[in-house]
Amino acid sequence: MKHNFFYILISISLISCESKAPIEVKQIISNEIVTILPSLKNPSIKDSIVISIPTEFEIIINSSVNYIAWHYRVDGKTLWDDFVEYQVYNKQNKTKPIHQLDFEKSFKNKSISIILKERNHLISKKDAQEILKRYNINRSLDNLKFRDTIKLTTYDKFRIENKEMIDDFNKINDSIKFRVMKGDGSFFYLDKKINW
Repeated sequence: MKHNFFYILISISLISCESKAPIEVKQIISNEIVTILPSLKNPSIKDSIVISIPTEFEIIINSSVNYIAWHYRVDGKTLWDDFVEYQVYNKQNKTKPIHQLDFEKSFKNKSISIILKERNHLISKKDAQEILKRYNINRSLDNLKFRDTIKLTTYDKFRIENKEMIDDFNKINDSIKFRVMKGDGSFFYLDKKINW
């Protein structure tokens, strides 16, 4: 009996001493605005329109890191971190897109929130028109130009009010992969499934 107690005590202390991953990532249900945009990748598409859904992540820093970068996958394709396919913003400063987080320069907190605004989901113009009606927006989808944006509602409300569409998005394993350069120069990778 004494031996069992001793082994249990050692196991508990080893588990509590086990080092955490350098970062943890939690997806937050965002209150950023869902928008409808023209297709920037292929303006010749006439029967579909882009719906941009913001996703938000809280990144918790557990140990020294030099930088955190990411790759975003939708429908099995890795997207380009640019104006056309998606952009990432620091929630504290949504005016300028970021491509990675550099901690040796400016990071002071133990956590940071990022917002990813994706521009790759296409929906039919018919479905988009129904969404516009639902939100009492009287706007044509036929002549959307480069910088045109139709604001719908916040994502936390949109996902409740458009459950069927969100369920369809969740059928695909969209994900974001984080690459972390730790303080010692080694790398840590973390895959996070997107829960629309």
